[in-house]
Parts: sequence; structure tokens; C-alpha cells
Amino acid sequence: MDITSKKRGQYIYSKSFANGDSVKQFLARSRYVLYKSHEKWTESHNERSQILFSLYPDIKTAHRLIQQLRGIYNNYNNKHIAMTKLAHWYRNVEEPDFKNFNILLNTKTLNY
Repeated sequence: MDITSKKRGQYIYSKSFANGDSVKQFLARSRYVLYKSHEKWTESHNERSQILFSLYPDIKTAHRLIQQLRGIYNNYNNKHIAMTKLAHWYRNVEEPDFKNFNILLNTKTLNY
């Protein structure tokens, strides 16, 4: 709020979410939720993710796909099992038709 509007008694109220964050705070803090896996989320991360994913369902889908890919690379030491899981992941990526994921698919296919 600038000083002139404060002197005139005009207050500008910004929208806030259920967790008390303003829109700007919410979006800035939500990026940390997207970087971490579900196991490392705190209670505030869970609350923030529920709000974020309800507002932006595409982000929820993209986050789920990223977590699946992360799980394939982190959990499967057997090459054949990992390749099978990766093939299933490819199928899941093709469904929502995200441009960035298609670029990743093309890169993986060319280097396969």
C-alpha cells in the first residue's frame, strides 16, 4: 500500500488463502512444495499443496508425473524393471499432452 492511499484512509486488501498467505506469498512458497517429494513435506506443505493443486490441476498432474519419474530413477536398480516402469511412465506422459514432457520423451527416445 502506498503512503498516499494510507493517508486518505483507503486500504487495499489482497486476497488471502485458507493458510493466511497472500497470492504473492502463496505462489512464492509453493515452489518449494513442487521441488520436494511427498515424504519430505511438512504439514504446511501438505496444506499448501492441496490449495495449489485445487487451483491448478495441470500442476498436480505434472507434479505426479515428475514424482513417478524420480521414483523410477531412485528405486529400481534392475535395468529391465526400470525400463518397463519407464515405458509405463511414457504412456502416462502421452495422455495429458504436456509440451515439455513431450520434449523429454523425444530426448529419451533419441538417446535410447
